[in-house]
Amino acid sequence: EIMNTLIIDTTRKLAKILISKDDKHFVFDMSDKIKHSEGLFLYLEKALSETKLKISDFDVLCGVVGPGSFTGIRVGMSVIKGFNQVINKPVVPINIFEVLKYGVKNGVILLNSTSTTCYKADIRNFEIVDMGVINKLEISSISGDIYIFKEEQDELGIEYNNIRVIADYSSYYFLAIENKLKKKSNELFEPLYLQLSQAEIGRASCRE
Repeated sequence: EIMNTLIIDTTRKLAKILISKDDKHFVFDMSDKIKHSEGLFLYLEKALSETKLKISDFDVLCGVVGPGSFTGIRVGMSVIKGFNQVINKPVVPINIFEVLKYGVKNGVILLNSTSTTCYKADIRNFEIVDMGVINKLEISSISGDIYIFKEEQDELGIEYNNIRVIADYSSYYFLAIENKLKKKSNELFEPLYLQLSQAEIGRASCRE
């Protein structure tokens, strides 16, 4: 069954809006120069105009729930929740590692988090076996291939022989949603935070 699907990913610096319509895929990358909260509706209007769709035309809504920027996660999820209240269509939560695993048979995916840490997922046979946070000083101890986003190469600045760059992963979003819908998993639409926000870290250190 062909369904119109809207996917919003505001977890990374480079946010994405992805649309599936009549079995065709459309990808809209937001400029990383614009704040997600300021640019999302602008890009949504552009995406809907180019695909000739209205919000009421979507059969499935999907929000990427993390890990990533606390503000970014909240922005994307709020928009999906708002649309859900209007059109009352299924909402599928997905985390970014569930998307990226389709391009990694075995290895470790690293996503930039803070100046000292990365989000990490261990992948075995295209499945996530573990997720967490790693200090950048510990990256050199990882054995096997490390996968990173092309746009985060400079930020991570990792000098390591087994680096693999994930350049084009847009098609993986649609694969991930398809498989989630097939499984009919009733996951709650909740944010995935793998570590405390900077504000919470500050509060915790004040209490110590």
